[in-house]
Amino acid sequence: MPELPEVETVCRGIAPEITGKAIVSVQQNRPNLRYPFPENFVAGLTGQSVLSVGRRSKYILVHVSGDKCLVVHLGMSGTIEIVRPDGDYDARKHDHFSFDFDDGTRLIYNDPRRFGFAL
Repeated sequence: MPELPEVETVCRGIAPEITGKAIVSVQQNRPNLRYPFPENFVAGLTGQSVLSVGRRSKYILVHVSGDKCLVVHLGMSGTIEIVRPDGDYDARKHDHFSFDFDDGTRLIYNDPRRFGFAL
């Protein structure tokens, strides 16, 4: 399981890449991870802007417009990858979500153990 300094490193790494950007599309590859997602999960995030990225304990908190907060837990093996507009990325088997932003940046959440997200 990632330790607190590793979670902080992830927060600091993704914050400048996504803060202030609008989410133009969300690709959800599963109906659930540990728990089912709300039916409006994708629709509730699409079109929202990222206001800030922080953490509470080992949870990554992505505050978005519309008074929503995306809660991410990396579990034992979860990773978040940022792909810049000019970068190449080959989808992997356990890519559970990807978020495309208005500048072409993509955030991908991958975890073979299915922990993850809540809204």
